[in-house]
Amino acid sequence: MALADIANRLTDEVPWRTCATCHHLEQMSPADAKTLRALLADRGVRFKDLARELEEDPDSPTIPWEALSRHARGGCSARENLR
Repeated sequence: MALADIANRLTDEVPWRTCATCHHLEQMSPADAKTLRALLADRGVRFKDLARELEEDPDSPTIPWEALSRHARGGCSARENLR
């Protein structure tokens, strides 16, 4: 195993006490972040379904549905009320 693989594994996770959704939104391109925010604001999209789709897409981050819900409802430090 390469040292770079170890570093990626140790630093790829969301920092402690950080909203997973905020963390991944910050790392996305502005267009992708805008699309994710639109999906979070869409009341027709269930958080569990969105989390499953993100997990199945190899190019998307895995974000737990609870983190998506908390972020969209303004429950994290970003206080971004999307629903």
